[in-house]
Amino acid sequence: MKRFKVAPLALLLSSSLLFAACSAGGQDGKPAAGGGSAAGGKQATVKFWYPSNDDQTTNAAKKVIDGFQKENPNIKIELTTIPWKDYFQKLSVAYSGGIAPDVHGLGFGQLISTVDQDKYMDLNRFIKADSWQGKDDMFPSVMKAGEWNGGQYGILMPEVRPLEWRKDFFKEAGLDPDKAPATLDEIFDYAEKLKVVKDGKTVRAGIDIQTGNGEQSYFSLLLMLGKDIYDDKGSPTFDSPESIELVEKMVKLYKSGAIIAANQQQLNGTPFQNSLAAMSFSSSPSVSILQKAVGADKVGWSLPPKGPTGKQTSLMLGTFLSMSKSSKAPDESWKFIKYWFDQKNIYDFCVETGFVPPLKSVKDKYVKAAPENAVVFKAMDDARGYGASKYWDVNIKYLRIALEEGYNGLKPVAQALKENAQKARDEIKNGK
Repeated sequence: MKRFKVAPLALLLSSSLLFAACSAGGQDGKPAAGGGSAAGGKQATVKFWYPSNDDQTTNAAKKVIDGFQKENPNIKIELTTIPWKDYFQKLSVAYSGGIAPDVHGLGFGQLISTVDQDKYMDLNRFIKADSWQGKDDMFPSVMKAGEWNGGQYGILMPEVRPLEWRKDFFKEAGLDPDKAPATLDEIFDYAEKLKVVKDGKTVRAGIDIQTGNGEQSYFSLLLMLGKDIYDDKGSPTFDSPESIELVEKMVKLYKSGAIIAANQQQLNGTPFQNSLAAMSFSSSPSVSILQKAVGADKVGWSLPPKGPTGKQTSLMLGTFLSMSKSSKAPDESWKFIKYWFDQKNIYDFCVETGFVPPLKSVKDKYVKAAPENAVVFKAMDDARGYGASKYWDVNIKYLRIALEEGYNGLKPVAQALKENAQKARDEIKNGK
């Protein structure tokens, strides 16, 4: 959520980058004695993969890498950036082939659904050996997000999704540009008022709700109702009465032209990011790009409306930095991760990209630089992501199908949600 400089990122992965660079050091993920593979003046290479769709994040990552290599001339960081839509598949192939990068980003759902597969290094060994003070400076929810069975398998760069809106579009529609919808029903009411239709075609949506791979915008709305996609055992709950009623309202908006069909993973950005929607629950990095394009004064930020429980829960996702358990340069990899989360480096990275600084010591500086960022930290007081579950991908797969069937009129909403939830239960039960 920032009003700072920005840029895009989408460098396709060439096949040659799938082969590991050799580096000396500890074996089987164990730190090497005497300072790792860079000891004695030898050059060590750390392969680093990072997912993103915009140059903004690529450039920010390169700046961190440049700073690290200046301070550590014996360690080379080999950066590969990959679009989100291809990222996890390529990473899975690399792990299966024994050529996983030493350090890599992981999406929120990607980590929590694969952390039990024993692929990732438990970072606690380095945190404890280093007496790393950064851990105590982190917001508790940030560290907790990367925990599993007592281990720390990732450190999160969070991005939260409160409600955003275009003040200029509100003014055009005769709405108060400084006042956000106060209830969930009012969000839907505003969406109808804010849509712009010309010659029978919607040219600007009232709200940006993705219709393809659209579970994130759906979940942002569902959280207001105090509901979840699955329970603590991973069994789907997206066919609850509350969910059915919510999706029926979403589909109604789509049919009325208040939503423009879009895919959550499209490379050119979502409708809100492209000034084709008046409201959104977009990621803070993507909105920072919009702020640079149209002016930060035209973008409003607010906590989500209060739900039935009185809470204003925002969706929190983000990107973890994790280390491969098979890394042959674990000491150097940890040194790089620690450098990434240094106060100055993480502040500069977040200013550039729109991620939320995970360090408490950086909060005041970040808010002072752009006062609207106070909403981000306030949202983090009641923000949550997906619960850790090895069945996350099963639930998301069938939820996506159900939503698309509803939007496209292939099945009534209730039928689509119930049938796909049952398919998810069957798949989980059968262990497929």
